[in-house]
Amino acid sequence: MRRLLITTILTTACAAGPLAAAGPAFAPTQPTLAFDSSGPETLWLAKDDKDKGKKEKKAKKKQDKDEKKVKKDKEKKAKKADKDRKKDKKDDKVEIKINGEKVKIKGDQIKLPKGVDRAEFDQRVTRFTQDRETIVTRLLSTPAPEGRDMAVILGAAAALALAAPDLNAATLPEDELITYRNCPPGLAKKDPPCVPPGLAKDGVTYEEWASYSDDELTTLLEERRRPYLEAEPLTERELLLLESGQIAQLYNLDAAPQGHRYALIDGQPVLLSTEDHTALLRINELARVPAVGSGINVAPTAALTQADLMRLYRLPDAEDGYNYAVLNGQVISLQDSAYETLQLIRVARAVL
Repeated sequence: MRRLLITTILTTACAAGPLAAAGPAFAPTQPTLAFDSSGPETLWLAKDDKDKGKKEKKAKKKQDKDEKKVKKDKEKKAKKADKDRKKDKKDDKVEIKINGEKVKIKGDQIKLPKGVDRAEFDQRVTRFTQDRETIVTRLLSTPAPEGRDMAVILGAAAALALAAPDLNAATLPEDELITYRNCPPGLAKKDPPCVPPGLAKDGVTYEEWASYSDDELTTLLEERRRPYLEAEPLTERELLLLESGQIAQLYNLDAAPQGHRYALIDGQPVLLSTEDHTALLRINELARVPAVGSGINVAPTAALTQADLMRLYRLPDAEDGYNYAVLNGQVISLQDSAYETLQLIRVARAVL
């Protein structure tokens, strides 16, 4: 190729030089290799076409790759959108386990757990709306049985030390035992005494339970209250009879700090955060409300054992797996898991 280029250059130079100007007589002999379409210009053009073809091929390959990527991204987005739609559809039908039963929620339709009748619940809401003021007035004026009034006990600051590992619950008079924070009165006669049902089933002894620190109690409460925080409210109305200010008045307490409020569990005032209060509302909503004996008023400040509650308020024996409690002045019946959470709130958030 190099020789061909040199020959071509020489031929071109001769054609344009003095010999060419002299005329035909002095025309040089034609080279053996004639200049034709296979010359260097054609070769260079062929090389340019080849590069252009490579570029076009590369561009097309890139275009195809980009199109595949766009298609893949679209498919990925479509799959994600479909997955989100399925998730949203699934979220419309959520199953939350409370009190050992599933609370099924689908849109506005809520299937209450076993033991909670829809008609009775609606009737309770109606009665609360109509009778609340009358009931609250009666509650605030009903004295607790002698020796069971936590307002009097707390006011006298008697025996408010926390239960300690060396405390033998069996040797303490019942009147004294109920004043200990770690031993709710409803659990005083249990075996082991004072230990919430779920923990007792897990093998927690009285000594272990009585020695729980504040941090351990808080951690345990946060774990147990979680399902209630996730549960949807059954009604927009707060079905707690006594309000925070009324409880503060009963126990001569300062007003609750900002973002907190008081509640009253089995005679013990407690100071609740927003999360605690939300859990308490869900527990109260899902509770059964037994009929108290005719003509008997509930004493909100009374700290009573299960036997005391049944005897004083003429209640039938609690069903297996259920316990009675008095929450903000109303007698309720709860399954073990809900009752345990309620008592954990009482223990962990007690106002001493």
